[in-house]
Amino acid sequence: MDDYATMKEIGRLFGVSSHAVGRKLMELGYRTSTKKPSSAAFQAGMVQQKHTFDYTNYLWAWNVAKTVPLLEQAGLVKLPPSAAS
Repeated sequence: MDDYATMKEIGRLFGVSSHAVGRKLMELGYRTSTKKPSSAAFQAGMVQQKHTFDYTNYLWAWNVAKTVPLLEQAGLVKLPPSAAS
């Protein structure tokens, strides 16, 4: 997996939806009620704005090395590598 991933991609590691990842990030203070990354997420270097492959939109990409451990500490359990693919 790349250094940065979408919430959907991170959710696959745990067998949960992007919505579940987003709710957990909100509980942890890294997403706002408007579903955008919080200033704490930017200050911690957890998120970057990236363009979509066709450069028509942008998305929020989360730093895997920083986000996954926080989600694990918050109670999400990673799937075994073969199941997360």
